[in-house]
Amino acid sequence: MDKEYADRLKRLGQLDDPQETTAQTNDKKAPTQTKKEKKEKKQTTKTTHSVKKPPKTKKTEEAQPQTHHKNTPMRVQKSIYRDKIFWILLVISTLSQLAIWWIYPFIYSKQLVGGPLQQSPLLVTYSVLLAIATYFTFAQGITVRLNYIFILIPIGFIYFLYQEMTGQQVILLALLPVSLFLINIPWLNLKNILGLILYSGLSTLSLPVVIFYQQNTFLTPPFILSLVPLFLSYLYYMSSIFIPYGTEKRVTGLIFGIVLLLVVLSLPWNLWTLSAVILIIFTWMVLINFDLKLKYRMGILSFLEMITVLVIFLQQR
Repeated sequence: MDKEYADRLKRLGQLDDPQETTAQTNDKKAPTQTKKEKKEKKQTTKTTHSVKKPPKTKKTEEAQPQTHHKNTPMRVQKSIYRDKIFWILLVISTLSQLAIWWIYPFIYSKQLVGGPLQQSPLLVTYSVLLAIATYFTFAQGITVRLNYIFILIPIGFIYFLYQEMTGQQVILLALLPVSLFLINIPWLNLKNILGLILYSGLSTLSLPVVIFYQQNTFLTPPFILSLVPLFLSYLYYMSSIFIPYGTEKRVTGLIFGIVLLLVVLSLPWNLWTLSAVILIIFTWMVLINFDLKLKYRMGILSFLEMITVLVIFLQQR
């Protein structure tokens, strides 16, 4: 009777085997354990990500923009503008260029005519502005955008010169600042021997020829031929500015220096000639052969060029 009653209860589902009940309880507990394991895995992954990427502190956030702005052009320009030597060399370079452009035409005109020298305040002002623009162009590094401002000032000043000069004189005066403007354009790539020859030729023919014509109202072929040493001086002393680095700088300076030496040695031999030879050799051995800072080259080399040119031209008195 008991067995039959038990069988009936099993059929009705009112009584279960103990083995089946334990298996069912284990199956019910299994998913709860997997959920806990998933939570633990998520926590471990979060901790690993937090270890790999530490939180940014204020020090690191402040350090990043400082390193980013160390070598920007504005920082370089500010360091140049705060340099006292830079401004002293501006005055030296400007006076040197004015001496190169003005003294020799006056000397030659005095020998040729013997009359009083005529002065043009507008032409003097233009030459000062052009000398300053030349210094800023080559002392800062030829592709600085601020150079355009300094170059446009003498170009705009030509309008006032047009009222008292001929069209040919105005065109000749405008060629030099226009060449400086072209040299500053990066895609023209005139920071090479071609740009050096262009600048040297226009610096030789622009202002000296106009100044001589203003004094005498005519030009002579001997005067133009006498400007060859000035052209070679520009090629020699400006070579390390247009070609600032490497063996090409030394080789270019050596070639133009030898040509300039041959021209100087062809002049009458005296104390002036000896001093010019010493200056040329010193410039190549010390200033061109070694790396002088680019922002100081224009001022120092302009001063040495002025001394060399005056030493050569003063022999023609």
